[in-house]
Amino acid sequence: MKERPEGDQVTVAVFVFPSSHYALRAEKICKEAGLPVLLIPLPREITSDCGVALILPPELQEKGETLLSQAGVPLTGNHRLIRTGKQARLWQRFLT
Repeated sequence: MKERPEGDQVTVAVFVFPSSHYALRAEKICKEAGLPVLLIPLPREITSDCGVALILPPELQEKGETLLSQAGVPLTGNHRLIRTGKQARLWQRFLT
């Protein structure tokens, strides 16, 4: 992911699962396929439920969805989030 001219900003695709078990399984499948992914606490703007979500670069969202669908991993949703500042720099480091 490239830094944007307006500063440290990153856009990510966020996958949400019915349980943390599926999130962990999805992380393993994506990493084995060579996709840069990161498990994060489920963002509050998506839902107030506790749990974990999987983020990946938005340009790989479709590939990730296909991969997880073929592996039988259910998604309860997918979203796009924009982050700035410290969190953006952290996510960029893990997703590049």
